Amino acid sequence: MDSEAPRGLRSGALSAVGAAVISMAFMGPATSVFFNTPLAAAAAGYALPLAILLAMIVCLLVASVIASFARKLPTAGFAYTFNTHGFGQRGGFVSGWLLLLAYGMVGPMLLSAIGSFTSDFLREYLSLGVPWWLLTIAYGAIIWGISALGVSQSAKTALVFLVLELGVLLALFMMILGKGGAQGLTLAPFNPAESTGGLGGLGKGMLWGILMFIGFESAGTLGEEARSARRAIPIALFTAVLAIGCFYVLSGYSAAIGYGKAGAAALAADAEPWKTLMDKFWGAGWLLALTVLNSQFANLISGVTAMVRVVFSMGREGFFPRRLGTVDARHVPQAAIAAYMVFAILFSLVAGLWISPLGVYGFAGTIVGVAMVIIYILISIALVRFYLREYRAEFSPVKHGVVPLVAAVLLLLPIYGQLVPLPEGPNRVALLLIVAWMAAGAVYLSVIERRRPQLLGAMGRVWADDHA
Repeated sequence: MDSEAPRGLRSGALSAVGAAVISMAFMGPATSVFFNTPLAAAAAGYALPLAILLAMIVCLLVASVIASFARKLPTAGFAYTFNTHGFGQRGGFVSGWLLLLAYGMVGPMLLSAIGSFTSDFLREYLSLGVPWWLLTIAYGAIIWGISALGVSQSAKTALVFLVLELGVLLALFMMILGKGGAQGLTLAPFNPAESTGGLGGLGKGMLWGILMFIGFESAGTLGEEARSARRAIPIALFTAVLAIGCFYVLSGYSAAIGYGKAGAAALAADAEPWKTLMDKFWGAGWLLALTVLNSQFANLISGVTAMVRVVFSMGREGFFPRRLGTVDARHVPQAAIAAYMVFAILFSLVAGLWISPLGVYGFAGTIVGVAMVIIYILISIALVRFYLREYRAEFSPVKHGVVPLVAAVLLLLPIYGQLVPLPEGPNRVALLLIVAWMAAGAVYLSVIERRRPQLLGAMGRVWADDHA
């Protein structure tokens, strides 16, 4: 490769706001509210907003952990680089390998879902019969094109769609609350005693609440492209969790108030509570469908942005073909974008034919959820070791000790919720796929240690120009 060719991503391409927008869009607020509310409500019932509030607190602890790493290691590698410094080379590789699977499933999950939702929308509201797979390919091509323009364009596009989805749902929430819901406004939904399943139900509701936040950590992959990254990335993390977290809590409160205490059982049993609430308080079901589609599109843009940077980082360090770790003259990782988009589109189509496009959403979502919670736990533990080993003089017993360890313990709840009882069908296959993927990673790591040990010695480099 030409020695003058650019090697890194474009430094300073994103502000703290841009990084926050990508994180918030990756969380897919409308998609998360639409799909996770019935699951959380089935467990917590009228105490739904309390379960989401507790989930927000846990995610703020995780954000603190990631921010502490990002202040020292602004990078595109996220958990891969962080855990290399916390656990050593093997721990870093395992983390990167698991992150690759988690983020890798985001594209297929959303491409299949958005293709299916769009097909249903066109059929129901416009009487047009367009197959889901054709729409999935079209969306994939559009996302590919936007990503190829660079991270700043991805952030701008995500911002437009993020504002739209938040605006529509906030209007619905305000309409429900403005009309007093079913029985008037009250703080009773924040009382643990109102949980349908008691404390256990509250815990399971919290599980689905935590899954709503997955994606906020993607700001950690933007360290090389953010201006003043050591400051911008922590700001982006806390902004994403607080802003969307408050939105989620408001959504839970609106749902609870919309049904009322007398309707708590109906809320817990309703598979599509937001359609019920939209019909009752607004009567514009088509608008809700458009909002979910909008959310999935913004989620796709941001998810692809994060995944591509993980592929790029591992390609640059030689764990993947080095071509994947190159950038063009505008510092855009075109090879990594192309490789991932081809994979995501093909996986969506093949898996969609196997278990239906919406089946892919649940299958891939299980992988994303379990893998990301494991990564959160690993990062939390790694932070303690990182500061004790490399920055002992700056070690704070609370910030670098208590906070990450409490986060790690609380995050065991989602793992328990996913494993007990074991799911059936494709979702059990998803869990087995995680095990198989990690086994393959262990084999690959042993091959690297024998044949290319120099790669391990180069792991964990920080490529950002910002040394502030």
